[in-house]
Amino acid sequence: MTKTKSLFLFLLAFLLALPVFAQDGTSYKITNKGVVKSVVENGESTQYNVLKPIMILKTRYELGTEEGYSRFSVKNARLGVQGDASKVFSYRFMVDFSAENKLSVLDLYAVVKPSKRLQFTIGQHGLSLFNPWTVSPNSLDYVNRPFVGKYFISSRDIGVTMKYALKKEGFPINAELGVYNGAGINNPTWTKSVAVGGRLEFGSTKEGFRASAKFYNHRNDGYTDLYVGGDVRYANSDFKIEAEYMVKNFGQETEAAYNPDYLSAAYLEGMYKIKVDNPTVKRVEPVLRWDAMGYDLTDRGFGVNRITAGANVVFNTGALTSMLRLNYEHYFNSTMDLSKLFKNAHYNEDKLSLEFLLFF
Repeated sequence: MTKTKSLFLFLLAFLLALPVFAQDGTSYKITNKGVVKSVVENGESTQYNVLKPIMILKTRYELGTEEGYSRFSVKNARLGVQGDASKVFSYRFMVDFSAENKLSVLDLYAVVKPSKRLQFTIGQHGLSLFNPWTVSPNSLDYVNRPFVGKYFISSRDIGVTMKYALKKEGFPINAELGVYNGAGINNPTWTKSVAVGGRLEFGSTKEGFRASAKFYNHRNDGYTDLYVGGDVRYANSDFKIEAEYMVKNFGQETEAAYNPDYLSAAYLEGMYKIKVDNPTVKRVEPVLRWDAMGYDLTDRGFGVNRITAGANVVFNTGALTSMLRLNYEHYFNSTMDLSKLFKNAHYNEDKLSLEFLLFF
């Protein structure tokens, strides 16, 4: 039996078994948000979204404007579930079917919340080093991730992350600290030294001003790579603007054209929402981004700069979110050797991309 069939049968059995698990004062209902559990305690009703489906489909067409090469591709085909079992426990499970023609487990973790301020995430999950709008396909405003989110390190690992709310009301302040294998996703290797990462976050990720400072200490046999970064963001109902800088200090000699001390990347991007009075189109979002990357910034400057301009057309599709993204990327390349990062010449080639994104 394939892994896909096993997952489907498990979910089907779970849904069919819900009435069996229901107790006095407990009921289950299937809504457009998934399976919702209602619990009546001391005359008060509390609802938990115990099973919410996850679906992300991202497919695109790319045209290289310099030499005329083009391709169709399915970048993401992800399915999963997430939910809250109670006030204390929640979970998330997600797989990708388009990872080099094989199934890849992305998220597989539980969240334990012993208090309103403290929570622990246990299993395979995202590193505190990255923001969702730099690595998650349904959180991006662009066809491609910025250099910060693509070329530094795997965005997930296996371990434990603690998050503590230093301040919850008004202007929130959160602190995160995690311990990981340091080997990336789907790779539970034995190691003598763990990787440690953390973040201090000011403000909300939804609206208003937000800033964070973060680090990730990746220890290996005989050397340590240190990642340090910071970002700022402002968002409201009409627009958002954000910027980030990240640097990787190499703990050993690399195989680049010369042995660099560090790799830097930065971006500045913005998006504006234009509401449309149309039964098919919900809004149009013009987007503009500058990002850059290079070795030893103070000595050699950035090795590549990129300007990305485009627009997102968001459709009226109810509970599902669907959109078309049109991006044009123009690269300003220097003579710096970035071949270890760009796997072929098409990665840093001017290109026009049309992408369809559907997620739930």
